[in-house]
Amino acid sequence: PWMAKLGLDAHNSAHREHWARIKALNRRIAGELDLEYDSLKPVADLVSRLTESISLYLDKPFTWTRDPNNEQEAEAAISTIRRGVSTALHEVAVKRLIEEHLGEWRTAYSGPEYRGTGSTRRRALMFRHIYDEAAPLPDTVMTESSAAFLAEIRAIVERSIDEAGGAIRLQTYAAPELVKAS
Repeated sequence: PWMAKLGLDAHNSAHREHWARIKALNRRIAGELDLEYDSLKPVADLVSRLTESISLYLDKPFTWTRDPNNEQEAEAAISTIRRGVSTALHEVAVKRLIEEHLGEWRTAYSGPEYRGTGSTRRRALMFRHIYDEAAPLPDTVMTESSAAFLAEIRAIVERSIDEAGGAIRLQTYAAPELVKAS
């Protein structure tokens, strides 16, 4: 959706934002005034997308360290983990998307190449670069930066589960043809 907001891609739930709104967001981030502008919330949107994906994983645990007494207890346990994940994801998103790229946000706002004709596109391309660096998604080939990002997200989930009193038990599976009947 952010690529659509920047005018770099199409998305069914997002539309291209006016260049002045994008620049206003850039000014707030570059000046360390705020992380968002009106409905433009890059950190919150990244956290939301990650939280949605992680929630799918958390919704159906393979096993429990202790079986819950009822559905309400199960939901309470998972909610505690979700809150821990959400808080930690917000911290990571701010660090990766804003703090580690503050120089680039500042250049995109006040650099001489970001004025006049074509500056909207150049600014959008800088924003895409920042997103690609901050939250590199795995593609058909896992890059080192994608693997590091996923490891950081996995560590957040594992830590939240541990802090809630749970544990991750790795399951190993063998292909059916490799399992011998006894």
